[in-house]
Amino acid sequence: MGKKFVWILITLLSLSCFFFSNIIHAEDLAPGSVIPKLPKTANDPVLLNGKIYPFWGPVCQRYTYSVVYSDKDGRSPEYVKIYFNGKMLEMQKENPNDKDYKKGVKYIFQNVPNKYGSNFYYFEASNGLGKARASIIDSPDNGPVLFDSDFKNNEIVFIDPVAGKELWRYQTGVEWIGAVALSNDGKYLAAQSSNHIYFFDTTNNKPLWVYESPTKGNIGGDVKGGVAISADGTKIFAAINGKAVFFDYKNNKPVWSYNLEQNGGGAYGVDISRDGLHAAVAMAGSESSANSNVLILFDKDGKKLWQYHSSGNWHEVSFSEDGLYLAGATGCPDRRGYLFSIDLPEPIIKSEPLSKESPVDEARISANGGVIAYGVESSYGAIILIDKNTQKIIWKYETPQRRSVRALMMTPNGELIGAGTFGGDVLLFEKKSNIPIEQIKINSAIGAFDISDDGSFFITGSADKKIRIFHRGEGRARAEIKLNEYVGELDISANGKYAVAGTSGSVYFFESIIDLNNTKVSNCSQIIEPPKEDTSLFGGQNGGGSKDNIEKKENPFSLPKIISACGTFLFLIILVVYLIIFHKRKIKYNKIILISLGLIVFLSLFTSIFFWLIKSETIRLKNSGLQEESQILPEDNLCGNSMCEPDLGETKENCAKDCTPTE
Repeated sequence: MGKKFVWILITLLSLSCFFFSNIIHAEDLAPGSVIPKLPKTANDPVLLNGKIYPFWGPVCQRYTYSVVYSDKDGRSPEYVKIYFNGKMLEMQKENPNDKDYKKGVKYIFQNVPNKYGSNFYYFEASNGLGKARASIIDSPDNGPVLFDSDFKNNEIVFIDPVAGKELWRYQTGVEWIGAVALSNDGKYLAAQSSNHIYFFDTTNNKPLWVYESPTKGNIGGDVKGGVAISADGTKIFAAINGKAVFFDYKNNKPVWSYNLEQNGGGAYGVDISRDGLHAAVAMAGSESSANSNVLILFDKDGKKLWQYHSSGNWHEVSFSEDGLYLAGATGCPDRRGYLFSIDLPEPIIKSEPLSKESPVDEARISANGGVIAYGVESSYGAIILIDKNTQKIIWKYETPQRRSVRALMMTPNGELIGAGTFGGDVLLFEKKSNIPIEQIKINSAIGAFDISDDGSFFITGSADKKIRIFHRGEGRARAEIKLNEYVGELDISANGKYAVAGTSGSVYFFESIIDLNNTKVSNCSQIIEPPKEDTSLFGGQNGGGSKDNIEKKENPFSLPKIISACGTFLFLIILVVYLIIFHKRKIKYNKIILISLGLIVFLSLFTSIFFWLIKSETIRLKNSGLQEESQILPEDNLCGNSMCEPDLGETKENCAKDCTPTE
């Protein structure tokens, strides 16, 4: 009996130590999958400005991943690592002599990709007491976005889809086209590039006017902005480089503008009601700030009617044709589809998360708001149709290989839904069923799709730099038009007589653009060196990005805890074995040995309690009273970061530079 009892205790000890030493680590998970969150502690360091430079480009170019490590007590890191495609790799200091950990030290990791595809990453650091992560929400960031072009020949192309030919082109050079929009009759065209808004009378390729953004944005920035036009073409609404601007068609002087910097700065998309009476903008930002990550509704005079905050970036906004309803979609960690009435800031529909880890990028709504379609990005690519009245999913369709739904459209009557995927799938559905009535394969990633209002034809734009015009039921393209770059934007006029396309890289999406005809692995015999990065502490391209939420974590099974727990079990077993042997053999106990073993067990137990209970309680109390201190360095000057953050105490009185009145 005694021996059995001893072996039971030994087995329990082994299992306990095995449990503590075999926790699931991030590197054991598939790249791009959901990474378990770590608990926060008061001792966590901080990781800032996690990013990749350049954010986009060709294969065989050197890309630098970087993050700034800091600690409020100036403690050096135990490690700074990058999770890169499933592996945890050490990062190095950019400046080996930099030791000011209180201010912040920059760490880097460099990689030269030799093939097209996704590269998943996030940053993790520990100071020995706590941990922090950056470039992660639920799943890792993806980057760089890889292309087979330098995107120096971007253009706007005006098309006659009935004849299947181009009518004219307008070159924008290195500036990407973020959005294009036609009036109902196709007479007027608005387009937004990296730093300009263009307005055309479509009878020729010379703009009636051009608006130049006073603030210059990075070419290929992380958030694209957008442009929209009223049905009659007389009102234009756009987002560009931290500004929302509203125009009358007569000239390039904004009727009104709004400073988006106070709401996080970046916009993924805009829309305007057909009557031009309302405009909306979909914002990126921070999960923790209630004044960013917002969907904002304006009236025609620039009055902000309401805004709605989400935990994820707003990727899309779309008005119903009657102007009474507004559909939207969000990224991680929210990943939902929304429907609003213009009269209320609370959603009529707030769906359950539509994917496990991928953003919901597309949202399209029928003319009367009766049905809404949503498109999900990579790994969980899907199309979901929801009924407004029942607020339930009518049907869901998972795309082949779960490829991203990069383009999604719906006829005004809601009877036809069409989409293009990054796997080259062109899909057409009827409202009543998730079985495609038409399915066409293109050997190239599709970045743009539109369907005529009467449903008689549809157009695709793809990574092979082609526009294809299909007539419903024919199964193959009736016409093809070659462009200079990747086709990322399309719009067909409501009367079906005209269409417009724009080229870009649109790097905000989740996957690299892949022409499936060009998937070879390169030997990278010559490595491309990018232009020198801005090396200021918090400068550089895509400055941190909206996903770089600072997370401070503690490993609940740190080494001191494991040692104390295993030590307690070990000495407890020795004591029990000693008592059993002497009791069974009826030998008199040695008081000195007995007291010594008991004292050791007591001290080991006390140590374990300290590490597992008392320390945890101390951390909990510190977190409750010093939450802001644990998240923000005392030296950080929040005022001046171009974001009005009332939840952090900023007001127009104490921080006028951020919380400026609406223009």
